[in-house]
Amino acid sequence: MTGRLLKDLADEMPPARLPDDLWAAGRRRRQRRRLSYAVTAVVVLVLAVALPDLVAHRRAAEVPADRPGAVPSRVEIPHLWQAKVGQWPAGAGGQAALVFSTSKTRYFEGTGVAVGVDGSYRLIYREIGEDAGLLTPDGRYYVRGGLRLLDLTTGEERQLSGEPIWGVPLAWSPDGSELLIGVSNDDGVITYGDDNVPDNDPEKPDDLVAVDMRTGARRLVAVGRFNSYTAAAWSPDGTRIAVDGPVGRGDTGRRISVMDAHTGAPVWTRDVPQTLGLAGRGAWSPDGRRLALFAFDGCVNICDPSGYDARRWRVEQADPATGELVGAPLPLAATPETAVGWRDGRDLVFTYSPNDSADPQVTLVALRPDGTLDTLVDTPVGVSGLEIPENLLRAGAFGGPAAHPSMWAAPAWAYLLAAVPVLLLLWIVRGVVRRARRRRRKRERA
Repeated sequence: MTGRLLKDLADEMPPARLPDDLWAAGRRRRQRRRLSYAVTAVVVLVLAVALPDLVAHRRAAEVPADRPGAVPSRVEIPHLWQAKVGQWPAGAGGQAALVFSTSKTRYFEGTGVAVGVDGSYRLIYREIGEDAGLLTPDGRYYVRGGLRLLDLTTGEERQLSGEPIWGVPLAWSPDGSELLIGVSNDDGVITYGDDNVPDNDPEKPDDLVAVDMRTGARRLVAVGRFNSYTAAAWSPDGTRIAVDGPVGRGDTGRRISVMDAHTGAPVWTRDVPQTLGLAGRGAWSPDGRRLALFAFDGCVNICDPSGYDARRWRVEQADPATGELVGAPLPLAATPETAVGWRDGRDLVFTYSPNDSADPQVTLVALRPDGTLDTLVDTPVGVSGLEIPENLLRAGAFGGPAAHPSMWAAPAWAYLLAAVPVLLLLWIVRGVVRRARRRRRKRERA
């Protein structure tokens, strides 16, 4: 009875109407589902890769006012699309904890890289032939050739003095108010008289000038003592200056001198071998009792690569009052570059080339009294010209987190380039959807 009733009801039901393109419709649905899965996967992958870096980038920009920051324990090569200081929309990176140079940027030549106390990376573009600059003691400004000040917190650049002062920046006064500059007096073009004798001298002695960083006013410290100035260090009390550089026709000699910081009157002067020289702007110890010197045994002047590699370096110390060497030398396994200061008033801090590879690699190390080296800043191959601000050095603020360049700190053109494939994908998806709609409408009309 029940089975017959169900059969009668089934016979009375109208047959199901199936579209003619049922198979094609199912196929289109599967294609749309797969496309949506692919788009979702791409979005999830992009978010998984980019979100952590974006969050880190946003957190890095939030630096408490009472935290001066620290020198990062490691730096990396910036991205090819890394923004310059002050470039929109990345903006300025802020006060620097470190500055270095590298040719591994989109400019493929020596470029400055400012690493902020917030971990940000910004490029400092240099014009062709422009030498590396100098970081101010507070890490806010980068002093470029001609005394142009690049504000790392705003990206603005201004000329300090009315007329550019061309020379080599050497050392800061202890309070950071003055900058020592070796001003070149060499004649750029040699002219000859009727007797075919040069009328000018391409090796005229340079001047040592102190420039007030607030007003741009300059004062002569010493005139015509050195052919040029290789290095200088200011005493901790600001009363004396140690300098070294070449002397004699053709830079055939080398001299180290300690002079009065205001009058330029020499305290003592010594002609030394070309294998010995002042360690750098941080050579004077904080207690004022030592001057650090770098010395080597081996090839002098023009050397082939094997001659440079065969040099054996050491750190010597001199009495600032007399110039006499004191204490035992400390040997180094590789090449030192320049002293930037002292850690805890005891360990000499300097930049150091740990290997002799063709590509430069400069790290920051501290030399203990027993001769052991502590690596303060580790670097990849391609880093040179590394320096840190004086305020972090004096505070002993080393060992900060490794700084990683953010992929989001990019100029506007990089965002536009990145948007092109996304827009192309959206255009393709839009075209697929529109074609599917047109086919469905044609079938419905048929």
